[in-house]
Amino acid sequence: MKRETHPEWTLKPAELELLHAAKPPREVEIKTKAANISESELRIVPTEFTAAHLMRPHLWWRHFFCKRRYRVRKNQKNLTPIKWQRFIHAIEALAESGMPSPTYQDFVQIHVTAMSTAAGMGWGAHKMSGHNGRNFLSWHREYLAKIEARLMAINPLVTIPYWDGVTDRTAIPAALTDPADIAAWGITRGPSFNGNSLGSATQLNTLLAGSDFDVFQDTLEASPLHNRLHGLVGGTMASSASPVDPLFWLHHAFIGKTWADWQMLHPGVYPSNLAEVFLPLPIMTRSVANVLNTKALGYVYA
Repeated sequence: MKRETHPEWTLKPAELELLHAAKPPREVEIKTKAANISESELRIVPTEFTAAHLMRPHLWWRHFFCKRRYRVRKNQKNLTPIKWQRFIHAIEALAESGMPSPTYQDFVQIHVTAMSTAAGMGWGAHKMSGHNGRNFLSWHREYLAKIEARLMAINPLVTIPYWDGVTDRTAIPAALTDPADIAAWGITRGPSFNGNSLGSATQLNTLLAGSDFDVFQDTLEASPLHNRLHGLVGGTMASSASPVDPLFWLHHAFIGKTWADWQMLHPGVYPSNLAEVFLPLPIMTRSVANVLNTKALGYVYA
């Protein structure tokens, strides 16, 4: 496989010196599953980050790695094999024992708490059990931004791809269906996947046309666009621990993209609780107002 090159990500000597000034490089090797992909292309970035660095890539990523553009969350169907490998290995590395906090399990536990405890349901991340989902879109935008930040500290070229379940409904993305991976991740899925009952393009376009944010958010969260996909995949994805399955991030990246698309059609229409700060600390730190613009968070969708 021809190795990809990214001239805009080339580090100047002065930048390298600044990046590594605090401590000497530390590289954590990751075993590759594909013999034709160089291990050096899947290696954890050679620096010791503080906890602040791990969660705040906007302070360093564009300065060192990509000065002239935003990170791009891409449609999973357009990912090259090496980009899939980078994403998968970053997740697997974060799930390894001994990784500094916040770990993959820390992120999973947040979602479990949000869906299975009275305190967590009060965060408004989901509409369930008598609790409103006032923060469904904004809370998950912060949630994905924070784990993406953590994955980028492992490999700065990683962004979360999205799975468009409206147009690509026939099958789960093939790169995430390897039985060996599923066993290694400790997840389960239903016996078969049939996406025929997922939301249609007509339903999505109708939803995007509406200008009421609360109606848009509630409808997007419900079936057939959000909830139904979790149920159709089944297994782990149908549980409060759904983030254990990497499909979770792809699905919610698409939900996030749908909100971003809606925002472009309805500029200036915001949630009413802009001052509310997300919970729980220390991972969830921003307010609703802080996550209204994806570019402010350093990324766009393509």
